[in-house]
Amino acid sequence: MRDLKVIRKLIENTESQYKAFADTAQQGFDYYSNKDDIKRKGAAAIDEINGYLAKKGANPLRSADNRVGLNKHKIVVDQKAGYLFTVPPTFDLPSDGSADKDEGLLQQVKDAIGTQWPKVIKQLGIDASNTGKAWLAYWVNEDGKFDYWFINPLTIRPIYDRSTVKKRLKYLVRVYDYLTDTGDPVTRYEVWDDQEVAYMVRPAVTAQCSKPEINFELLSDGNYNIQSHDYGRIPFIEFQNNAHAVGDLPMYKDIIDALDKLVSGFCNDVDDLQEIIWVIKNYGGEQSETGIDTEGNEIQNPVDLLQMLKAKKWVSVDDNGSLETVRGDIPYEARSALRDILNEEFWPAAMSVNPNPEKVGNQSGEFMEHLFNLLELKAGLMETEFRDSIDEFLRAVLHYLGVDESTQFTQTWKRTKPQNAESIAGIITGTPDTVMSDETKTKLHPLIDDWQGERKKIEKEQQRKEQNTLDLLAQQEKKQAEEQQPNANDGGGET
Repeated sequence: MRDLKVIRKLIENTESQYKAFADTAQQGFDYYSNKDDIKRKGAAAIDEINGYLAKKGANPLRSADNRVGLNKHKIVVDQKAGYLFTVPPTFDLPSDGSADKDEGLLQQVKDAIGTQWPKVIKQLGIDASNTGKAWLAYWVNEDGKFDYWFINPLTIRPIYDRSTVKKRLKYLVRVYDYLTDTGDPVTRYEVWDDQEVAYMVRPAVTAQCSKPEINFELLSDGNYNIQSHDYGRIPFIEFQNNAHAVGDLPMYKDIIDALDKLVSGFCNDVDDLQEIIWVIKNYGGEQSETGIDTEGNEIQNPVDLLQMLKAKKWVSVDDNGSLETVRGDIPYEARSALRDILNEEFWPAAMSVNPNPEKVGNQSGEFMEHLFNLLELKAGLMETEFRDSIDEFLRAVLHYLGVDESTQFTQTWKRTKPQNAESIAGIITGTPDTVMSDETKTKLHPLIDDWQGERKKIEKEQQRKEQNTLDLLAQQEKKQAEEQQPNANDGGGET
């Protein structure tokens, strides 16, 4: 980590590998922010031709340029994030007979993780859906407390050890813009391994230097800014969207683009053809208009007929001319049918739930399961990848606490979707104790979010009821004993 040439080569090797990922990742973020390709290219996808005609003034009646993004990608991503993370994954220690010890360690882990877990895990799900992978960084802050947060995937460049079958993170380069103490803009590189981190900087491009070199960042004492750490591993954890670390957008981007163009083109036609198209024969009327130049002199300005029609809505003709009107036809039926086809194909391609299904109302549980089938399949693929990453995160917490990192946790994931709570509760209630434990029933109950907290409340209530029963029995025994004891005032009968 202290060899400048090696580090430079390491960073340079990540540049080409990173570019392909960055292009796809940025596209995911753009579509999530409703910045579809339609915003950049326009509905006709022939900006050059339209621009040429506009400059010539030859086609003012076809000048509308609506660029409507339908924001479907954000709907799909937020639907999956809400389905998986509205109730964030929870974790517990399996019982091994030492309940007090388990409860104490579990509480330490929860205290270290704090209350930001729901926000962080939800954002990791959104980032992974947009880019294919999300990153979580953790550290020990100035107060000695464990802390963590999500990191923009566009700033992370992982380097894996390819000599092993199971990929292992060997180095990690984090890149971001940074201002020095003197206010100079630089690009900062953090190069991490499992023992230390080296901070590198590349000055901004200037007229004097078009390709500045990367060098070690210097501390105030003149030494290189290389710091050791005791995390035991690189303190960044990757959360993949699926086994291939591919975002969701490529699966349905073509359909979104087609819908955007269809709707934008329709809007253009409505804007352009809502007025009457004029057919003029033997036009011999106004060929110029009188105007005033900048010096106040009267001049004759040439008139473009189509521009005048667009602006004034009328035109004059001579005795030999005539004027007819024709209305433009907008092929609504064909476009509507195409839109229905594209919309119908979109939801299976996105593996999501159509918010406007053909059947609505109080549907059966089987219908709801069918409706959410593809979303569940896609969510399950993400859950599989996230489970391993969460386990790694918990091992990092255990390392911070200084306890055995091999401790196994059980994770509980709960989906958020419309469901017949009465039916599910009835099934749980009707399941005998020989098949399902009370703890599992509480965990699966549709009206309970924090099942662990609910179990504690149940245990306290049971203890209180048992104590009340014992108190009542003690009172009854005491009363019976008093009734059976001879009266102290009875001195015996007269002799």
